[in-house]
Amino acid sequence: MTSEINKEIVLQLIEEGLFPGGVHLFDSIDSTNDWSLAELRQGREPAFVCIADHQSKGRGRRGRHWLSPPSANIYCSIAWHFELAVDKLCVLSLVQGVAVIKALEKIGINNAWLKWPNDVLIENEKIAGILIETSSVRADSCNVVIGIGLNFRMPDNIVPESDMRWTDVAHSKCAVSADRNRLLAILLDESVSMCRLYQQKASAILSDIKAELDVLNGREVGVHLDNGDQLTGIVLGVNERGELRVLVNGNERVFNSADVSLRQVLC
Repeated sequence: MTSEINKEIVLQLIEEGLFPGGVHLFDSIDSTNDWSLAELRQGREPAFVCIADHQSKGRGRRGRHWLSPPSANIYCSIAWHFELAVDKLCVLSLVQGVAVIKALEKIGINNAWLKWPNDVLIENEKIAGILIETSSVRADSCNVVIGIGLNFRMPDNIVPESDMRWTDVAHSKCAVSADRNRLLAILLDESVSMCRLYQQKASAILSDIKAELDVLNGREVGVHLDNGDQLTGIVLGVNERGELRVLVNGNERVFNSADVSLRQVLC
């Protein structure tokens, strides 16, 4: 498994003209999402992608720190323009999670699954996360930054900062010979493909990712609310607004990703 990200190799492997706004590679940066959002504010037109070998201030959902050691993993942010109202993008993180799963399948990792609303796991260990942020929001369009962190070869001395254990490509039982350049290129192609499909189908895209969504159905989960309450229930599915349906004490409850964390999958 090679350790260096090589822009020329990545450009050779991805679809030609995939990012007219450029492929921007940094040895070290504070955050690929922050850089991309700043570029959008300064007028750079999407689509473009920011890739870093290291992030000093990598971010996950709800302001959490995303561990980003150098020469280890994949950290990238894709800036994309959607001719859709921002409230139509409520399942984009799930759709991009499916893009990650498809990329992993193409290098022989076939046991990754989607954990609502934005994580990809192998068994109960996180291998990737997605952070969606918006810019230039108008009534019927917006720019979106899709941040993806995918663990490729996490250093053994890295300690998780939460109760969620991590895994990576190098430690996967299904891993085949791979390198970061090839996996990154596959990931970029899959992510853009899902963006294009989303533009065509919007929330109706849930029917296309039903198999990935159904993996969580019937599992017992722990739901942590912002007010400190903790609930346990059985997952019933995801609705068209991207909200999680959970059976709690015999009653169906619906949770928005902005209000809760799904920290534990119990079966």
